[in-house]
Amino acid sequence: MKALLKRAKFDIGVAPQALNNTNATGAYFSMTYYRKVLAVLSAGAMAAGKTAKIELLQAKDANGTEAKALTGAEVTVTANTSIAAATLTLATVAAGNAITINGLTFTAHATETTPEERKFSIDGDDSADAAALAGLINHAIYGVPGIIAVANAAVITLTAIEKGITITDAAAAITPATVRAVAYVEADVSHLDINNDYTHVAVKLTTTANTVAAATLIRGDGRFEPEQVGPQTVL
Repeated sequence: MKALLKRAKFDIGVAPQALNNTNATGAYFSMTYYRKVLAVLSAGAMAAGKTAKIELLQAKDANGTEAKALTGAEVTVTANTSIAAATLTLATVAAGNAITINGLTFTAHATETTPEERKFSIDGDDSADAAALAGLINHAIYGVPGIIAVANAAVITLTAIEKGITITDAAAAITPATVRAVAYVEADVSHLDINNDYTHVAVKLTTTANTVAAATLIRGDGRFEPEQVGPQTVL
């Protein structure tokens, strides 16, 4: 099977940069020899309630002449919702305090950890409590599938392996925070305003967060084998 590097063209849609409640637009790339375009957003830490949006713009040339939005080609990721990585910080958790991760609720118990009831013990300090909760999140049967939890002192880092992480209903003593987030938008070349000579696309990022963000642009279903920018290895 032909390598991905020979089937799709990878480019920097938006270079990594700090965005604080603002936006940035990358270079315009030609879709003349491609049928599909996929843009991938990578965002860093975001405070609760903040967002990062990725969208595709279209223009008539590489200079962005008469640029406009590609209608419907946008998606927004919100902190703590379908994210790639997060932290949970425990601070004097009380019995009955709870947090829900991907629809599964974990509740603090004064003295005991009971996996089948998703209850974790808080009979130690914050570090011990974090270890107990992380162990329960990692439980083979009663934990959260597709997520790995690692406790370091009173902070638990959650990393998504297969599916995203969504955290809801967190008690005040268990503070969630987004560490990394991703989002994707894909379009067919037929979605461009081809009748009016729109042939190029670019990525625009907009955040309400104070974060670092970047985007990768992937053009696929090419008429010819693409030439990549930068060193490459194919095994």
